[in-house]
Amino acid sequence: MSASPDVTTVEVTVLIRVSAPGSRVVDTAGRLAEALRSALDLPDADVVVELPVRRAEPALRVLVDSRRVLHRGVPVELTRLEFDLLHHLCAHPRQVHRRSSLMSKVWGVAGFVDTRTVDVHVRRIRRKLGDAAGVITTVRGVGYRVDSAADVVVERDALAG
Repeated sequence: MSASPDVTTVEVTVLIRVSAPGSRVVDTAGRLAEALRSALDLPDADVVVELPVRRAEPALRVLVDSRRVLHRGVPVELTRLEFDLLHHLCAHPRQVHRRSSLMSKVWGVAGFVDTRTVDVHVRRIRRKLGDAAGVITTVRGVGYRVDSAADVVVERDALAG
């Protein structure tokens, strides 16, 4: 039979998820920590409360059903074609969209057309998006792409009223 070593410290991690609005999370977590310390009858125990980091809101939200775009919660006024173009790019992130393909899919125009129209519309969209303009990346000589899908959310909003 072997001798067991003396145990002087035991570390126990308890995870408690608290869901409450605003500063109530801090108050609730603190009260739970005190209740746990008391219930375990450990008056000298260190109880550390770690609060989760809130995820940042995406720079852009494209609301498909209501055909609205929100930049950090503020509505962005777009024309029908500007909305259709932005929606198409955002709905297919990390994919390079050729100007001619965008003319076909967004404008419904087939055959040879002046694809500078796409450039003009992208420039107008970027101007309206302000600091979120960088969401649309230019692929020189080819077309456009939305790189960071985390910065853009495309969602159905039919139930939003």
